[in-house]
Amino acid sequence: MIRTIRAVGALLVASILVAGPPVLIVVGLTHWSLPSWSQLLESDPVTPAKAIALAAIPLGGLWLLLSIHLLRRGYRHARAHLSLPRPGRLTAGSVASAVVVGGSAVVVAAPAVTAPPATDAAAQGVDLPDGAGWVPAAVGQAVATTAAALWLRRRRDYRPAAPGEQDLQPLPVTVTAITAATDGGTGPAALLDPGSLPPGGIQLTGPGARDALRGLLITLLLAHRPVVMTWADLGELFDDPYRSGPLPAGLRAVDDLDDLATGEVALTLQAPTTAGTWVCTGPGDAATSWEVAADGTVSRDRRLCVLNPRAAADLFTLLTMAHPAPPAPDPERISGVARLRLLGGWELTVDGRPVPVRRSAGRQVLTYLALHPDGATGHEIIAAIWPGLRPATITGRLHVTISDLRKDLRAGTPVELLQHTNGRYRLTAATDLDVRPWRAAVAALDKAVTAAERHKAQRAIVDAYTGELAAGCDWPWVTAPRERFRRQALTAYLDLAAAAEPAEALELLRAAITVDPHNQQVRARVAELAADRA
Repeated sequence: MIRTIRAVGALLVASILVAGPPVLIVVGLTHWSLPSWSQLLESDPVTPAKAIALAAIPLGGLWLLLSIHLLRRGYRHARAHLSLPRPGRLTAGSVASAVVVGGSAVVVAAPAVTAPPATDAAAQGVDLPDGAGWVPAAVGQAVATTAAALWLRRRRDYRPAAPGEQDLQPLPVTVTAITAATDGGTGPAALLDPGSLPPGGIQLTGPGARDALRGLLITLLLAHRPVVMTWADLGELFDDPYRSGPLPAGLRAVDDLDDLATGEVALTLQAPTTAGTWVCTGPGDAATSWEVAADGTVSRDRRLCVLNPRAAADLFTLLTMAHPAPPAPDPERISGVARLRLLGGWELTVDGRPVPVRRSAGRQVLTYLALHPDGATGHEIIAAIWPGLRPATITGRLHVTISDLRKDLRAGTPVELLQHTNGRYRLTAATDLDVRPWRAAVAALDKAVTAAERHKAQRAIVDAYTGELAAGCDWPWVTAPRERFRRQALTAYLDLAAAAEPAEALELLRAAITVDPHNQQVRARVAELAADRA
């Protein structure tokens, strides 16, 4: 409201300044006549009419300059307010035209047209705060639409009475900055057309090369173009050599860039040896070379999205939340040949016979994969088992560890227990895991709504917890999952005790003490309940 009043006031003042003097002149001419040019040139006598006419000449010039300035300023202001739609105004109906709400993901439809000329692109983009980069207006709108669709999906998937509200965490700061900036955009711009990337490879050079590669990664993912990168290059781009974890849909991360799938674009720091469409920032035999300035300008008619590591990581996080990669399909279920026990100790057996694993690193690999049912890349395994060492420099040690581990497993059974497919290591269904029922119970508790469902899941948790995770194994990386298992079991015991009769509650609390003898709250509740019974 205040902004509207200010705009109306500014319009009235500008109208008075522009139209007021001509109106006064017309009114004045109807009441008196101005002297002729010959009379103005005469020095004497100076009459009031002559003085007014002489003063009107410089004042008229000043009025003309002021009018031109106000008209130009108003024109620019009007153009600037032909803005992109604010994401906050995207209702379910308006978002439906831009997104498809599916069973488990929200897919944003992004335009794929050629980039605008640089002369217009400078005015059709968003400069990120603190020099974090520049994004074209259409990329900004795609980001804002993705953020709005994510909140819409959170509303759709919210289950009242379900515990926890982890999905209420705010979006990354770069996403918020872009969303706010698109409200004042100057009009639609275009995403880079992924199909227009020339074949034979592109080499990016110049001070903005790596920033442009980050921007190209985000742009391609927003345009739903499949991308492949190595874990090492992905970590280097985000300034996080140990980067792992979930990926957005459309991105395939591998340990080694061997081949490209149909339609895939490879983004790499070093030129690959494979054929296909790829973009690199290092030396190589590329068919096309683009020199990228720090602001993303390539040539007179092309400007690329540029992002520093922090901004790229923020947008990458948004894409991962909005478009998570689909889970790996479950392998065909077969009866367990081997059994890996992790709760209360560490033991691998086949038909009841222990299978020795010579290397400590081999036991850690089996444990890590048992805790990650979707498998893990070599990059993720290295980051966990050998922290402090760059994964790109220690790949050989992992290969030796895996090779020796396979020999140990084959000595116990000819059935394949460890497989490597699509760049991920995983345990096959032939390996029976004691943590599998535990995971199922925890998942059931997360989905439980009624008190009966929660009680059943909590009972399954305490039944499955037979001891400390990997007890006796002093591996730094296992401390966090071990404590998570302990806390989940402890919470289940306490919740069951709270709903039980005093005698049963006391037994449950005493069992909870065996889970964590150091927990003061459990000891205090045992003492309180024992005193009440006495």
